[in-house]
Amino acid sequence: MNIERFNIRDLPFIGHLQPAGWGDIAPNMLGYCLQDFCRPIKMVDKQRIVGVGALILHVDSAWLAHIIVDESYRGRGIGRHMVEHLVQEALIEGCSSVNLIATDLGAPVYQKVGFKAVGHYQFLNKTADYVPNNISECVRAGGKEYHQQVLEMDRHITGEDRSALIGSHFHQAVVYEEDAALEGYYLPTLGQGPIYAITERAGLALMELKYSHAQVAVLPQSNTVGLNFLLQSGFEKRPDTAIRMVYGRETLWRPTQIFSRIGGNYG
Repeated sequence: MNIERFNIRDLPFIGHLQPAGWGDIAPNMLGYCLQDFCRPIKMVDKQRIVGVGALILHVDSAWLAHIIVDESYRGRGIGRHMVEHLVQEALIEGCSSVNLIATDLGAPVYQKVGFKAVGHYQFLNKTADYVPNNISECVRAGGKEYHQQVLEMDRHITGEDRSALIGSHFHQAVVYEEDAALEGYYLPTLGQGPIYAITERAGLALMELKYSHAQVAVLPQSNTVGLNFLLQSGFEKRPDTAIRMVYGRETLWRPTQIFSRIGGNYG
């Protein structure tokens, strides 16, 4: 078996890898192929793709995503081999921190490679309708004048320079601004729609906008303010959680200021 670069011509041949309960993996793998800061790979056995994965590179940090192995090939160390390959590629690229979000099933594989748990995410589903009384006047469409501020806030909250990832979504950003100061932003076109805010009022106001229609929520368990809002707004906790793990330097992220994550691939 060999590890090779995944490319767009491989997309029709990964349907058998689709995990139950996951969103369609094909659009994500296509996205990795089209973004120059991503390095998608495939594990090939006799011209059959038996595993895939991706490395997402920021300036000095990275994320692993969509590490998937064909069910009939599990237990052979393929997942660990792909993870080790991607970690080494990240280190070669100068990343001192490699991050990922693991399921309970995948966490032991990552621990064997040297990853450690640094946080947990809570999943919630909407079980009752929620209509806010009003949306704050501080919530507005984000124009070009906010772009640099959004980048700086993103770096402050995540501890990473993710300008390549979020820059293409600025044109449809929603921001919370009060007294001429940016306090939070929401990127509805990026993944599951991340909400980041340096104040609770900004985070909750943007949550009111998003969760008046969104049916699923995922945010760090340590953000109790956001969780309490959801529990009072027609959501219930799901039994499953996800584990945030890191290899190398832990980024100085601020989970209490994350009111909605991007997804399992970007945090």
